[in-house]
Amino acid sequence: MIDSIALITGNEGKAREYASLLGIDVTPIKADLIEIQQLDVVEVVRRKAADAYSKIQRPVLVDDTGLTLKAWNGLPGALVAWFLEAIGPEGILAMATTVTDRRASVTTALGYADADGVQVFTGHLDGELTTERLGEGGFGYDSIFRPDGLDLTFAEMSSEQKNDVSHRRLAVDNMKSALGIGTS
Repeated sequence: MIDSIALITGNEGKAREYASLLGIDVTPIKADLIEIQQLDVVEVVRRKAADAYSKIQRPVLVDDTGLTLKAWNGLPGALVAWFLEAIGPEGILAMATTVTDRRASVTTALGYADADGVQVFTGHLDGELTTERLGEGGFGYDSIFRPDGLDLTFAEMSSEQKNDVSHRRLAVDNMKSALGIGTS
């Protein structure tokens, strides 16, 4: 049974979030990984997980998340981190000012790698791109994405609320089920 895992990240908050979601010890490790530039988060994560395991030689978790806008034919997808770094959430909203179809989705892909190879688990939520930043919590695009059926962006939710409904939660649940994490 898996009782701890290394997570490739420089974000301590992300490591805490995964520890809470997985119910196991998560150790953040910084590592420079090969990250292919592609819209599909599954392919990005598959490559990152293999690279991470080859470097640290212990069970490892990597993730990637994509935000896609229907009107933009899947952009920014897995490139959202680059968009956020270059122009921030405000820039994405500015670019989408004239977009009338604001349907969006978010997908998290988790890559788990160990001596047996790489497995990828996903979680997906549909929603909409807001017209302004809403909320102070979260990170990344949390203040500009509102999941379907909810009145709040992720940035307006408490950590517990977000963890109950997020695409990351769905991916983690799929991973826990497949790997037997949290089962006796």
